[in-house]
Amino acid sequence: MTNLKADLLAGFVIFLIALPLSIGIAVAAGVPASAGILSAILGGIIGTFLTGSQLTINGPAAGLIVVISGAVQSLGDGDPITGFSRTLAAVAVAGALQVLFGFLKLGRLAFVAPSSVVHGMLSAIGFIILIKQVPVLFGTFPREKSILGMLTEIPNYIVEADIPIAITGVSCLLLIILWNRFAGKYKKILPGPLLVVGAGLTLAWFFDISHSHNVYLFDHLYHVGPEFLVRVPNNLTKMIILPSFDIIFSIRSIVAILTIFIVCSIESLLSAYAVDKLDPEGRKANLDRDLLGKGVVNLFCGCLGAYPVISEIVRSSANIDNGAKTKWSNFFHGLFILIFVGFFPAFINHVPLASLATVLLVVGFNLAHPRHFIAVYRHGKDQFLFFIVTLVVTIVEDLLIGIAAGIFLKLIFHLIRGVKPWQFLSPRVNLTDKGEFILLKFDSPAVFPSYLKLQKILSSMNGRNIKVDYNGQFVDLTIRELIKDNIHDAVEIANSQSK
Repeated sequence: MTNLKADLLAGFVIFLIALPLSIGIAVAAGVPASAGILSAILGGIIGTFLTGSQLTINGPAAGLIVVISGAVQSLGDGDPITGFSRTLAAVAVAGALQVLFGFLKLGRLAFVAPSSVVHGMLSAIGFIILIKQVPVLFGTFPREKSILGMLTEIPNYIVEADIPIAITGVSCLLLIILWNRFAGKYKKILPGPLLVVGAGLTLAWFFDISHSHNVYLFDHLYHVGPEFLVRVPNNLTKMIILPSFDIIFSIRSIVAILTIFIVCSIESLLSAYAVDKLDPEGRKANLDRDLLGKGVVNLFCGCLGAYPVISEIVRSSANIDNGAKTKWSNFFHGLFILIFVGFFPAFINHVPLASLATVLLVVGFNLAHPRHFIAVYRHGKDQFLFFIVTLVVTIVEDLLIGIAAGIFLKLIFHLIRGVKPWQFLSPRVNLTDKGEFILLKFDSPAVFPSYLKLQKILSSMNGRNIKVDYNGQFVDLTIRELIKDNIHDAVEIANSQSK
């Protein structure tokens, strides 16, 4: 009964956070707002019974905005409705791949990606979110389609701002910044996203945005109307959109499938792994089961018109902060969203897009926060280079190309440093039982492709104390983080490690 009460309360708080975020994320990706709502409902209600983690919250994530919006544009042939239907088919197939990888117990493959590349990917996504939300904030419409083109247009967005919409957006942005900075414990009672939605509703009523008309301000006429508000169907069944598999075997569709699969899996598994460290009871997620469960939910998402689901770290952290005890808090958050949308859809249709943009601007800033640049730089100039290359190529070209560029550059650096190709997957390590501890000694370089082998070795130690001797060998950041994460409680790490 204690757990039920705690999980019910935590689930309600997460519902208050997740509803505006889910809508905003979907709209930012250029898909119907209902797709984000359905994602949160399916991730909560179905995902709870399939999850491998106790405290993660399932739902749509900002990290996939770039992936989904890119897929819609690539697959739509100029028609966003067709693009979304074809993207849903890609989501369903990506979900099937997740089921397969989970069944084959390959969940740990997500950790093979170098951490500097992953950070570069997430920071690039943050920058893209920031740039794309600026015109929404000011009530303008971009002429350029590329991210760099939109970046150069930012001064135009400000000059050409629709003032009533800009007042709504900027007021909400200032409000959420101040609230997050100074609200302290009150943020648990009234989450920032919910606060700005309330403020947005008030300003939408003041400017009567739900009716198309002109507003006279500062000696100018400005148009406002329902196009500046969220739109969702008034019936849950009308939210369902069926996938289109007509070009599923095309190259562009295969690229979309792989991108959705890779980013969904990496972000979800890394989030579940991070939540393990926050769990007050020290429980560990079954990552293979978690990947399989997300795959099943994403099959449903693709077939029903929902944005893909991951384990979302921000909502999961808030879940823990608000006293959640078990996975049922995830279920309750999805149930509360279902109930609210079922009974109060008209409420959602009065929320200004500009107020949701402020929530996403904060999310984007946190993804691309300067502290991430500083943290990677402190690990070495080479790691910073991989980070920057991934970030820049992702912004200029494409997410998948950006990840590939960062990994390829890192492999080239390892070869230059003398790492032999056969050592990428199979480094030589020597285990010696010293009685009180096991000595793990590296007799060859160890780099990120060998993550799975070394993780298996560390997992076989059964809680024994371990001392690590890097023996002057080159051991890259990804492997060093693996070692610290697995044996940080009772380990003396020899000072001969190499970066």
